[in-house]
Amino acid sequence: MPEDFWERSWKRDRDRDFLSYAKPYYRLTSPEIEFFREHHVRSVCDAGCGYGAYALALASNGFDVTALDVSQTAVEITGRVLARYGLKLAGHKTASVLDTGFPDGSFDAVVCFSVLDHMAVPDAETALQELTRITRPGGLLLLAFDTPDEGDLSREHTVLPDGSIQYASGMVFHPYDAPAAERLLSDLPILRRNTGPRGENIFIVEK
Repeated sequence: MPEDFWERSWKRDRDRDFLSYAKPYYRLTSPEIEFFREHHVRSVCDAGCGYGAYALALASNGFDVTALDVSQTAVEITGRVLARYGLKLAGHKTASVLDTGFPDGSFDAVVCFSVLDHMAVPDAETALQELTRITRPGGLLLLAFDTPDEGDLSREHTVLPDGSIQYASGMVFHPYDAPAAERLLSDLPILRRNTGPRGENIFIVEK
């Protein structure tokens, strides 16, 4: 996915009411957050932070969160969302999940929601390797994959050789059902599986 696509998208939407969108995530309780606590996670990289929903969920639950996104605008929005609740990021960076630039083992955990499914499969495999690299040995990766709905499939698109959908805007979406996601994650021990409220497949794996 070209980096400038995401920056253009976030610049176009920068005046949307992200504070309202993020509000339900403040002090969010979830099985995944409790799992992080049970495994003594402290530092977390929110990889592909978007407008900061999961960064807010984690920071408001006491985790040290570093926001990463290929879009500088998205990183800035995330910082503003947290500031509204009197919270600060432990760090932030504008970089691709394909090449984050962080040292090996920088974080206790990495969170990556609906990011790997917005790139072609070879890039998703590369990104997973990179996110694993920046997780400490024995650390956790929380990964979520969206499932397609009728709207996704009815929009004009072309199908790439690996089965990914490419829209006229340039955005790529590769649908993963649970077995396909498990195949992508086959080199990592899967500790937890769950289905999110929008039908997304959520996994916690261990490095």
